[in-house]
Amino acid sequence: MIKQFDELVQQINELFVNGSVKESYQLAKNIVTDNAFAEHAAFAMIQQHVALLEANGYANMPIPTGEKLKQNMERADGSYPERDVLSAYTGSQDDEQFGKVMDELLAGSIEAQANAYYIMAEYFVLAKEHDKANIQYAEAIKLQPNKALYWGAFAQFLNRSEGSPYLALRLIEEAIQLDSMNPRWYYIQGNIFFQLVAATKNLSYLPALEEAWEKAKKRCSAKQVMLKMDIAKSTDILTQWKKQML
Repeated sequence: MIKQFDELVQQINELFVNGSVKESYQLAKNIVTDNAFAEHAAFAMIQQHVALLEANGYANMPIPTGEKLKQNMERADGSYPERDVLSAYTGSQDDEQFGKVMDELLAGSIEAQANAYYIMAEYFVLAKEHDKANIQYAEAIKLQPNKALYWGAFAQFLNRSEGSPYLALRLIEEAIQLDSMNPRWYYIQGNIFFQLVAATKNLSYLPALEEAWEKAKKRCSAKQVMLKMDIAKSTDILTQWKKQML
């Protein structure tokens, strides 16, 4: 019984440090709910793991449906068609036109409404109103949980604003599962692992970090020069960090 529990604890840890955080959470949740191992010394640690993840919204995360949705390709400059309305506004500063387009989106289909919330999230990121951005990203994935961009952009925002890496890992895992050929999602996943390694000094995240960036590099198209450069820069920073730490 003790050996079985120890193996489960190891599996929970391995899944998490490899980025399979959904499965790690579910396994830990099953153990805590079951109570069969309540006397084990590490049971409280598993309870804390579940509590930490649930504090980061794991229990109430939107669930993608089986619907196959077209995932737009990232352009060479890193942009996506879903953000074009905001790009047009930042270029023109035409408040009236921006408001009109946003009203039309919000009055449209569920897909259009989700796009509106994503645009507003990106707007609040530019305005450095992070709390508002959080709410808008959450609304976008709630309305359209099948769109990888909304999950990935939310994860990227959290990583760049030094938000919770635990929530960011959960979000980026979903983006990868919805659009596994997009190199951006693997690059962001690697960045989140780097944030965790730097914050916790837990080197267990390093293999998954390096693998994520390798996958990103392999999936880059010839036109994605900027992303390739970002991956190369990040890899150099990691190499320097490892020299100092190891």
